[in-house]
Amino acid sequence: MPTHYLIDTYGCQMNEYDSALIASMLEKNGCVPTEDPEVADLFFFNTCSVREKAEESAKARISKMKFYKKHRPWIKFIVTGCMAEHLGTRLIEQVDCIDYVFGPDQYNKIPNLLFPHPLAVNKRTLPKRVVTGFEYSENYLGEYAKLSHPFSSYVTIQRGCNFRCSYCIVPYVRGREKYRASADVLREVEEAADRGVSEICLLGQTVNAYRESGMDFADLLVKIADVHGIHRIRFMSPHPRFYTEKLIDVLQNVPEVCPHAHIPIQSGSDAMLKKMLRRYTVDEFMRILEKLRGKNPLYGLTTDVIAGFVGESDEDFEMTMSAFREAQFDAAFMFIYSPREGTESAKEIETLSESQKQERLARLVELQNAITLERNKLMIGRTEEILVEGPSSRDANEWVGKTGSFKKVIFSSDSAKPGDYVNCRIDEIRGWTLRGTVV
Repeated sequence: MPTHYLIDTYGCQMNEYDSALIASMLEKNGCVPTEDPEVADLFFFNTCSVREKAEESAKARISKMKFYKKHRPWIKFIVTGCMAEHLGTRLIEQVDCIDYVFGPDQYNKIPNLLFPHPLAVNKRTLPKRVVTGFEYSENYLGEYAKLSHPFSSYVTIQRGCNFRCSYCIVPYVRGREKYRASADVLREVEEAADRGVSEICLLGQTVNAYRESGMDFADLLVKIADVHGIHRIRFMSPHPRFYTEKLIDVLQNVPEVCPHAHIPIQSGSDAMLKKMLRRYTVDEFMRILEKLRGKNPLYGLTTDVIAGFVGESDEDFEMTMSAFREAQFDAAFMFIYSPREGTESAKEIETLSESQKQERLARLVELQNAITLERNKLMIGRTEEILVEGPSSRDANEWVGKTGSFKKVIFSSDSAKPGDYVNCRIDEIRGWTLRGTVV
């Protein structure tokens, strides 16, 4: 009987890509995917550490799945991702049903530990259960992620982060920056395009910092745009420091690159940005937005922001509110500050209560909702190209897709199918969703 595997993924797009990478490695060794825990022999939990709540949720999920081991004691629980690197051996001590722990630089060791060659097994030693630590040379060259979507795919081009933002645990669980060879990136994109993928999303912790053999991020975008079959290019997550004039020129003038950028602002206060070690000012951030929207006022801009960062005063928070009014983001991911073990900001004593943080977050959400509504109204009457994603979750007779600027549109069509590009006239807004008519 084949070995069946199940992968439970938590966190960001990078983890989604890594799960697909692990899936590809497993299938090379004869494993078969399943979503049925009653059938799975290998349970993978690909985890996140950005917030403590993410770790606690993953540990609770793993403990809950222990039920399946009572009936089939031979099955294996394998934890990968950022929490694996962060907690290491402690994870096995905290959740006793875990068999193996692999950090993000150690996935190539999974097949050898789970499926050892009979001649290579030393029966006097047990296989290592916790495999963590950074390997700068490990970039998974030649290992391409299993396509998890028929027409849209993630491709990782950079791992790790050289920044040490005072609140962020990522550099401690992903290591320093390393850039994947451009030839290997292009091969993965070409293989995806040959299999029908038309939209590529490039991934990296500071994706626009990419540089390799004299090629920078702008050069890589141009190369990918030349790949036959690639119609849209997106990327996550850029850092404001690496928005060069050359890159902005490519973003505005290469039609395959979508008119959308997700640029984390984190705070609208220069004092807080300095404490966060973000290495830019609010004014520098706003100048980037001005340039991106210089030719296209409807250029999609989304962001991340932290409410109630340690030491944030009332004045600092009001500056963030003011920055949101000026920036006019199309949408935002908004979080209250949560200290992470091992980071610089976690060493400081907080001055705000949880209720104060929540109150600030609520005000930001209310403001951004109003801005999002006004930005969406600007779309009414426009004709936009939509990438069809699938049937609407609320009405199977309708379809949902996204514009190049990353806005969701619901529309009716008798002939559309997932992966198609259709032109829609935007007619109205219902709630937060645009609705259109195929033209």
